[in-house]
Amino acid sequence: MHSYPIISNRVCTTPQRRPENLPAIALFLAVALLILPGMVVAASESVQVVVEGLSAKELANVEAALAVPPALSREGRVDRLWLERFERQAPAKVREALEAFGYYKPVISTRMDTPDEGVYRLTVRVDPGEPVRLTTVTVRVQGPGAADRELLQAASDFPLRAGDVLRHDVYEKVKGELQAKALEKGYLDAHFRVRAIRLDAAGSKAEIELALETGEPYRFGDVRFSGASRYPRPFLETFLDFKPGDAYSGEKILQTQLNYATAQRFRSVVIQPDRAGAKDSAVPVNVDLDPLPQKVVRVGVGYTTDYGPGFSVRYEDLNVLDSAQKLESELNLSQRLQGAALRYVFPGSADFRSSTNTRLSAQREDTVSYTTKSVSAEVERTRGFGRDRLGSIYLQLQQEDSTAGGDTTNTFLLVPGLRFSESRYDSLIRATRGFHYKLEARGTTQHFGSDVGFAQFLGNGDILVALPQRFSIKVRGQAGATTMNGDFLDVPITFRFFTGGDNSVRGYAYQSLGPKDARGDVVGGKHLLVGSIELERAIGENWGVAAFYDTGNAFDDLDTLEFAQGAGLGIRYYTPVGPIRLDVARQVGVSDPEYRFHFTVGMQF
Repeated sequence: MHSYPIISNRVCTTPQRRPENLPAIALFLAVALLILPGMVVAASESVQVVVEGLSAKELANVEAALAVPPALSREGRVDRLWLERFERQAPAKVREALEAFGYYKPVISTRMDTPDEGVYRLTVRVDPGEPVRLTTVTVRVQGPGAADRELLQAASDFPLRAGDVLRHDVYEKVKGELQAKALEKGYLDAHFRVRAIRLDAAGSKAEIELALETGEPYRFGDVRFSGASRYPRPFLETFLDFKPGDAYSGEKILQTQLNYATAQRFRSVVIQPDRAGAKDSAVPVNVDLDPLPQKVVRVGVGYTTDYGPGFSVRYEDLNVLDSAQKLESELNLSQRLQGAALRYVFPGSADFRSSTNTRLSAQREDTVSYTTKSVSAEVERTRGFGRDRLGSIYLQLQQEDSTAGGDTTNTFLLVPGLRFSESRYDSLIRATRGFHYKLEARGTTQHFGSDVGFAQFLGNGDILVALPQRFSIKVRGQAGATTMNGDFLDVPITFRFFTGGDNSVRGYAYQSLGPKDARGDVVGGKHLLVGSIELERAIGENWGVAAFYDTGNAFDDLDTLEFAQGAGLGIRYYTPVGPIRLDVARQVGVSDPEYRFHFTVGMQF
């Protein structure tokens, strides 16, 4: 039984009221059904513009000029008066858009129709006609900079020539570039005394005349530093890519900014030429520096297939006793490599790349092929050669105990050497093009007090080339050679060549490749030859996928060289502190190939 609510002991039943409400409800629904379709139609009203007869850049420019104003349709209804005015204005808009490309006599027709209910379509038919062509083009540089080779070359390279179609967009772009080049060269008052396009629209011809007045060249004035009072001024001046009195150059300002930014001593750098304070054509330069904390402790964790999980602690004093000298100490602990190092840097006076470095270190390494324990001390004098090249001369003392297979060495060495490197990439985080190489020559003899004498030459490098569709290809190589008169097995393990691992021949364990002794244990070789090619496809902003092929080996002579090979696929994730890499490699050219994962994340030793 169904019960109804009880009020004052009476039963109230809603069915008694239905006959009174039904007519009102029915009337309401009928009115709604009549109104809603009209509302839907109004909400769907729109304006379309179709341009016929054009293509490429001309079509894009005309379509942009005929963009429908958002206010033409309000609350779902098109303003008919405004639409008629928009149709009347269309030919003038088209003519103006085409003039930028040299078309001054187009034939334009418009038609308005309604292909669907609530849709207004404006069709604009355009015959651009014959374009205006240039009869003469005169571009000259005058004033004190009239003999400047770069400015003369830029004027000579003006891309519009007699016979070309008049392109206002090209004209404006190159005109601006020519003036910017003059400003970059220090002609800060450069302006165009003449800038004219003489147009004969009826004759479809035009003339261009440009005359750049350079004005007097400016020079760099005094440099004023602020925000880094605890650093010696001579040290701060080593980062400058100019000297007071040099010709003013915007490029040198930018390079100076980059020098400070890459020094890893400053949080921010702002360089501002004081044009208003210029006297006798000398522009003062303000350099505002925000130094990093003087003393820094960094803790890192990471993992590489070569060394296993690892942990590091690094301490830096970036400005010892306010002298700009730097103290660095580091402790690295991983599964296969443990080491501690202390380094002291004396900045050079020539430029910020020059320095004298002293280094003490102790290290133990345990791989599938060898175990080493070494203590070393090194003094190195480094000097910059241009913006991207570094050269150094060094002297190293080393005491090493090592075991490889059945061979054990206990060796003292005094090794002088030379290093030279160059690195150029378009990005420090995710490069798409560039190259790097490093060359080294080192050696010793018993006359220096060493237990063994030898000479070695080492080199490694890579080149990165950008390809279409966000592809890039990287080619990498390593080489080494040893010459000596005695038994090579007397050479310490750290001066022998091995290969295999994350950064050499993938598909093989770290340092597992090289010549073997009579028992089949890898003991290292006199020489090294390794090559790699990798194709990468960028995905999104930070990701990438790669396919690679590696080959090479360590060897004692060419007759015994056997190239180990590995190929595979990988994933990359790029971060500000370096890429995270995961590779799966398969050995190639062996009867029973193995697969091997190579993973690198975080710090690398």
